[in-house]
Amino acid sequence: MPSDLFQKYNCEGGFIMLEFDLIIAAEISERITEQTEQATNNRGNAKRAVARRNQKRATISSQQMGSVMDEWVGE
Repeated sequence: MPSDLFQKYNCEGGFIMLEFDLIIAAEISERITEQTEQATNNRGNAKRAVARRNQKRATISSQQMGSVMDEWVGE
């Protein structure tokens, strides 16, 4: 609320705190923009990542996975 901001920055050193908060907010905004751009560019990579994951999963049969789990649990 505006009244909260007034209370926070209406003191000695308030302008310095305001500048600091604005710098931090700008940095956060810049990082979000960078991450959004990277996510947009990586959409094609997601399909390849899913294909690699599925390929790795296909190399281990369910019976092999069951025996690995049995060994791990100790049964």
